[in-house]
Order: sequence, then structure tokens, then C-alpha cells
Amino acid sequence: MFSRPRRCAGRLSAGGLLLCLVLSLQLSAGTRRYRATFGPDPATSINLAFELFDAAAVRVVYDVQDHGSRVEAYRQSAQPARQINHAGMRNVFVRLHNLRPATRYFFLVVDDRQVSRRMIVETPPADPNQPLSIIAGGDSRNNRQVAMAANRLVAKLRPHFVLFGGDMTGGDTAGEWQQWLDDWQLTTSSDGRLTPIVPARGNHERANSSIANLFDVPNPQVYYGLNFGGGLLRTYTLNTMAPPGGDQLRWLANDLRRTTTTWKIAQYHHAMRPHTATKSERDELVTLWASQFTSHGMNLVVESDAHTVKQTYPIRPSREAGSHENFIRDDARGTVYVGEGCWGAPLRANNDDKPWTRASGRFNQFKWIWVDQAQIQVRTVDINRSAGVVQDMPYDSRFRLLPGLQLWDAPNTGQVLRIQRRAAPAQTAPRFNDRQAVIRPSAPPVPSVLRRTASGRVRVSFRMPAAGKPEILVVGPGYRLLHQVQLQTRGPGPYTEEISLPALPQGAKMELVVKAGGKVVAKYDLQ
Repeated sequence: MFSRPRRCAGRLSAGGLLLCLVLSLQLSAGTRRYRATFGPDPATSINLAFELFDAAAVRVVYDVQDHGSRVEAYRQSAQPARQINHAGMRNVFVRLHNLRPATRYFFLVVDDRQVSRRMIVETPPADPNQPLSIIAGGDSRNNRQVAMAANRLVAKLRPHFVLFGGDMTGGDTAGEWQQWLDDWQLTTSSDGRLTPIVPARGNHERANSSIANLFDVPNPQVYYGLNFGGGLLRTYTLNTMAPPGGDQLRWLANDLRRTTTTWKIAQYHHAMRPHTATKSERDELVTLWASQFTSHGMNLVVESDAHTVKQTYPIRPSREAGSHENFIRDDARGTVYVGEGCWGAPLRANNDDKPWTRASGRFNQFKWIWVDQAQIQVRTVDINRSAGVVQDMPYDSRFRLLPGLQLWDAPNTGQVLRIQRRAAPAQTAPRFNDRQAVIRPSAPPVPSVLRRTASGRVRVSFRMPAAGKPEILVVGPGYRLLHQVQLQTRGPGPYTEEISLPALPQGAKMELVVKAGGKVVAKYDLQ
């Protein structure tokens, strides 16, 4: 009926043979590299995407009954809604609407010459009393064998969807994307069920179009929200490669303020406080996003990029006594952060734990998240140690552990991190102007004189009128510049920073000046 692709020649592992079988089945049609994403309402709308490589016209036929390869038996048909050439492929998107929640749809991709294998797409439930199963992770990039192993586990666990935090490939090249989509076929279960993906952009995606043109996401700027479970959950996908303020922050703040779901989960690429020492801190994300998370009750955040493993206690932004790196533990109002992306990218050392870190590690992993009315349960799947999983999860018992699945037995939590439902926090509505979302908490009192400690440190208070990088300047008599340091990006609002100063002239009259946006925002006599 068809010949084996040349790429499958030679001796292969069991995983390689499975991938070659999937690819061979694709080659019986003029389409391949199938994937599923969600429309505006995931319970009733799903987008099917694929490459059209050997045909001129294509459509999808589908039904709640399985008719195998008999095209004429399928009662519904849909035409492409969008086509675009990207990553060396002609990407076609067919959007299915008015679907039934919690239903399996059997479908064929029919081109003008041939027919694909029969596949399945499943809508998630619209009932808040039905739990959700979610896999979350990111950073597949370089180690293809690990990524393929993770994909096979996804197929066996049958989650309702995957939150993928970006950095699918290393170089964002056409060849890498084609290979990545070939490997993504391994997330298809043995009965042909596609696993929907909710993708974010990472720093290895060179443009938003890499995500928008391959996954048909709701917003070409690659930040968006989706509701699941009839009010059970709203997910937020944010874009750390775009400005975190401005339009993105306005959308986030407005959406969080309106959302009334039981749970909120966010994903994005760069960790705010990475747990490996070689990665940069993202202070602007703490200021602009984490404050919104606290104000509006974000329950869980999944971060990527650092290629290490972590989970935190519930934390919120703070500069009060007991805080560390601008976060403090708060079991009543805090957000739990997990991550940080180990789907195959090179692992990094977990050598930057914080006082509010619950546990950290270094291994290939993704999060398996169960959400119901009472709690969120987060399990960390050890990809390399779970190679013994051989069976697919039955549809009617997807909330159980499969034989051979290995979970991280983390310090302080064991195999399950639980987030219990809590009373809704008080909503603090931020005020906006036409340029930037501005959060205006009360400012601390600002003294007119700063006194250095014996070690040469001072505590400096100032207010940022807008997002930017504040400068600390020490000037002596005649306005001679004695010391200058630029801080990392801060959002608008009041700050108190502890600054270490070098040895300065004794007895001379000096001033410490804080500048932001070219203007002086604070000035002190320095003693």
C-alpha cells in the first residue's frame, strides 16, 4: 500500500520504529504533521492543523461515530479556514465549531488524491464537577531522544491538553520545526487520539509568527486566555519575549479582574526567579505580573527556560522584612511557581534555591496537573525513569497512575504538591493611563538624609513614574560624579533598594541621586 520512508532504514530502537510507523501512515495521504489546538471555547471548538504537501485541495470529515476510512459515512465536513507557508511547510488550519463537550470526534483528512489515517480529537468537559488532566512543561530543543520519550508519555497519559512553555527547537529553522512536528506525532495515542497543545513563545522562537503560523493561536502576539471546565479553570499564556507592560499588561490586568473561574493557571517562558545561577533575574516580571497574580488570585504558574526543576511555597511580591529577592511566603494569598523546563533541553544545575523554595532538582521532567473543585494536584513525571510505561491510559480512568510511571518524591511534598481551594482574595483594581498600567500602592516615607553603614551600604527609597532602569548617582562638591550604578528594569511604583557603595571621600558633602527616564526621582544628603 505504501513504502517505508527512507529515513526509517537501518536498525532502530522501539521508539524509533514507532515514529517511523506513524510517519509511514502519514505518507499514505497528501497531509502530515498533524496537531490540534483550541478555538475560542475549548469545550466546543477545536482547530486541526497539518501540512499539505502532496495535494491541491483538502477538507476534514468528522463524526461522533467511528466510520474508519469510509469518507462518505462521516456526517460532517469542514473546509480550511486559513493556510500559510511557514517553516518550509504549507500549513493548513481547519476550525471545528459547535462541538459537544467531553466528546470524542473521529475524523479523516481528505485531500484530492488520498485519505489520512482515521484520527480522534477530544473536547474537554464543560462541567466544573468533572476534573481536568493537564501536562505542562517546555524546552524540548536539543536532546531529541528525551523529547520523544516525553511525547510518548503524553500519548499514554491522555491529558485533556498540554501547556507547552516555548523553546520547541534550538534554532527556529525550517528543518528543526519539521523534525519537531514529526516527533510531536508521538503524542498521538495508539487509537489515533491527538493531544491538543496550548503553546507559549520562548526565546529560541525568533518571532511570534513561529507560534502563530504553526499553531493558530488566538492572538498573533502570543498572549491569550482559555476557559476550561465550565468555570473550573482559566489558563493564561503570556509572552516574555514581548514587552511585559503596555498592551500585554493591560490585557492581563483587565482579564484577571473579570475572571471568576475557580482556578487560574499561567504559563510563560522565562522564570522570574530562575533556580540556576547562570540565568538572569526578571525583575520587571515580578513587578508587572506577579503583583497582578497576587491581587487577582493566580493559583499556579508554570515557568520554563532555566532547564532545572523547582516548586515553591505560595509566594507574593514583597520588600518587607523576611522577603528574599522581592518575594515572601504567604500561604493565604501567594501563588505557587513550578518549572523550569526540562523536555529535552540541556539540563542546568539547581544551584540557586531561595528561602521560599519548596524543592528543586535536576532531571528531565514535566508536570502532570489534576484540577478539580477542591484542589490542584501537581505531580512531576521523571521522563528518563518512566520508560517502562507501556499501556495507554483508559479514557474512563485517566486519573490514576500507570504501571512504570515514575514520579519525583520531592522534599517537603512527596510525590504530590497540593494547592487547596481558598477564599477569593480582595480585588485591588489597578488604575490605568493611556500608555501603561500603573499600580499605585502607598509609598514609604522618604528620609532626606542617608547614613551609610559600617560596610558602606544604604537603603534608598524612590518612586518609578514608569517602567525603566533607574540609575543611582553619588555626586560630590562641584557636582563631581563619584559613583554610578544602573539597576535592572523596574516597573512603575515605589521601591526601597539596599545599595552597596564603594569607599568615598571622608568629610566631603555628597548627595545620592536617583534618576529614571532622564529625570531625578529622589535626592538625599549622603553621610
